[in-house]
Amino acid sequence: GSRSRSRPASGAMYAPSAWAATPGTVERTPRAPGLGAAFVPLSATAVADAIFDEIRLSGTETRPPELTDRHLEVLASIFDEKHLGNALELVQSGKVKRLVAHRSRRWCFQVRGRTVNETYLCYPDAFCSCRAFQWDVISRGEKVACKHQLAVKLATAVNVVCDSEVTDLLMAQLLEAYARGGGEKKQNK
Repeated sequence: GSRSRSRPASGAMYAPSAWAATPGTVERTPRAPGLGAAFVPLSATAVADAIFDEIRLSGTETRPPELTDRHLEVLASIFDEKHLGNALELVQSGKVKRLVAHRSRRWCFQVRGRTVNETYLCYPDAFCSCRAFQWDVISRGEKVACKHQLAVKLATAVNVVCDSEVTDLLMAQLLEAYARGGGEKKQNK
């Protein structure tokens, strides 16, 4: 029979307690027996990144990448269903954009919020200018990523990110404005 496991608030996944999993990791068996340690710890973000890579690689030149029920189940176990649903809604409504500086080719993502005037600067593996990132991810450590970071990872995996070229000066001004604002950046469009 299958044993149900509760998911900790940090978004980490645990192996059954008999495996003595380290908090924040998922345990798996090695590929070949007798190679040292019985289990190799994987972080929840490493599992999620492997799923995003699998989604991305499922596409071909003639077929777009496919997000399957299995992918959604694994991602929901890491990020929680409501959080994943909110991120999917952002992707489906076309609110994820990659800004690319013309000369330097530096880039960042911009994710529109609930209103037209709310936009968030986002680096999917490191930062989002939203308050949820500062509070839930950094301060309290209750989430692995905010919904904007998750939306960027999903949109990138299924290849639905729209690129928008900006001047290097505008990119620098955006980064400075977000850094000064310390949170969400409201812009008039």
